[in-house]
Amino acid sequence: MRRAYKFMLLLYPRPYRDQFADEMQSVFEELCSDRRDLGWAWCVRFAFAEITGLIGGAAGAWMPAKPPVAAPVASSLPHELIEAQQLVDRNIAGMVHAIANHQFEKARVHSDQERLARENLRLLREKYGISG
Repeated sequence: MRRAYKFMLLLYPRPYRDQFADEMQSVFEELCSDRRDLGWAWCVRFAFAEITGLIGGAAGAWMPAKPPVAAPVASSLPHELIEAQQLVDRNIAGMVHAIANHQFEKARVHSDQERLARENLRLLREKYGISG
């Protein structure tokens, strides 16, 4: 399983691999060892989740960053819309910080929360007729 994970790290762009691959491999091996102690089923479930996450992360790493879009003047926006955007921003910052500190499970939690916050923001933009 370790070899497969190491091989799949090749899906990431080289600069990303150079910066994070060793730590990702180390964390994977440590967590895999912990799951192995829980039994075969837990180990397979863990491996599937990690491989799926690795493929999704690699796909995201290859996507070009969107250029910043000028936002409307903040004071003209509804308060709940501003708060929703701030929540998205905080989750992104938390995810970046967690990845930089090799806390990949924490980064995954921030990613899940960011996805929910972004959906809420989309709904609020629709509600107020603001394109984003």
